[in-house]
Amino acid sequence: MPSLSAFSPVLIWFLTGIVFLALELALPGFVIFFFGLGAWCAALAVALYPVPLASQFMVFLAASLLSLVLLRSTLKKIFLGRTFDTDAMERGMPPGTTGEVVADILPPAPGKVKYGGTFWQATADVPLAKGTVVRITEKSNLTVKVSPVKPEGDC
Repeated sequence: MPSLSAFSPVLIWFLTGIVFLALELALPGFVIFFFGLGAWCAALAVALYPVPLASQFMVFLAASLLSLVLLRSTLKKIFLGRTFDTDAMERGMPPGTTGEVVADILPPAPGKVKYGGTFWQATADVPLAKGTVVRITEKSNLTVKVSPVKPEGDC
């Protein structure tokens, strides 16, 4: 078996970078990725100019930390996406939204309402029959509270 000194330092740093990138897939946090970049920078430095081992480690550490500080927040947004404080249903439900009862609501038992092409568990203060048009007044998790929509002529 060949000794470690038989391999080129460029190859060793390059493979070390690949190991760090593979570890990033297994460990959360998006930090180890930058050590992989640092190892590749060290491989590039050794390929361009033969530097001693201590200098290789300095290039590795400097490139890793510099890329971590400068690139992490930008790349994290790209790879991990964005999060929102409110869920999509709350942002997408305008006030006064209406739906249709598809399963009778007999308080205190819930029924079902169709809104936006989706069926929702629904509660109401009064009994509502299937086919009734209702106004969604509030949402709590996956349940909506509804009230009947009064016809235009009623006051």
